[in-house]
Amino acid sequence: MTLAAAGPAVTFGEGRRPESRTQVQLAEFDGPLGLLLSLIEARQLDVLTVPLGALAEAYLDALGRLEADRLGNVSSFVAIASQLILIKSRAMLPRRTEAADATDLADDGIDPEAELRARLIVYRAHRDAGLRLAETALRRIGLFRREPGAARAAGLAGARPVDAPSVDPDRLVRALDRLAAIAPPPEMPTEVMGRMITITERADIIRSALREAPTLVLQELLAGVRDRVVIALTFLAMLELMKRREIVVDQAAPWGPIVARSTTAEERAAAGIETLVDAPIDESLESFA
Repeated sequence: MTLAAAGPAVTFGEGRRPESRTQVQLAEFDGPLGLLLSLIEARQLDVLTVPLGALAEAYLDALGRLEADRLGNVSSFVAIASQLILIKSRAMLPRRTEAADATDLADDGIDPEAELRARLIVYRAHRDAGLRLAETALRRIGLFRREPGAARAAGLAGARPVDAPSVDPDRLVRALDRLAAIAPPPEMPTEVMGRMITITERADIIRSALREAPTLVLQELLAGVRDRVVIALTFLAMLELMKRREIVVDQAAPWGPIVARSTTAEERAAAGIETLVDAPIDESLESFA
């Protein structure tokens, strides 16, 4: 008796995926159920030659003889069988290829077969991604998995866990801590920027301004300056010139103008300084500590 006369046959073999371990035998095909769908989608096998009704009956008979993991096989078969039914119904319907006359318009709507094929591609991508994630989790951390049928049977039978010492809750906490850890933000390296201007340069500007005018107002010297470093170094240069007795600074009122002028010979003599010494200024600011 040939397969064509006996009808389709379905058996369950070994494999991770239900569609790959479900073997289908037809008159023109012998292989996994997933491969059958792939050949029909690629139009390498005529879907009209596949008896879907007889195939479903053969599958139910094989499923009745299966002892475990029925849920996974049923869901996979329902998904593939529904896709085969849609493809076959599309192939059986007549399709207009051109307009009947000048007033009729050609059918340029969405092709259901093309739309179904696109949805199958997305479905397979998500399915394969889920299987890869499950395999990775099983390989890295290990997972406990029990078939739904076995769990339901154990519950109906009133199964109870064996007598064993209780697990310390802290052990579970430590195990969870090893799964994920919050990495602290990295410390940014200290960045030291070199000064673009020196106290000596700002002191020379103050000296030059006092040679051209009898007095100098600090606020006017810094008019339009927005760089805080320049402002701070100018103030430090003025303090350094005061320490050297080169200038005298006066501020008549709080927050008022800071007026500087060059010291006279009498003022320098009273301070014990006969001549001004043109010594280099300490740029390390240690003298201000």
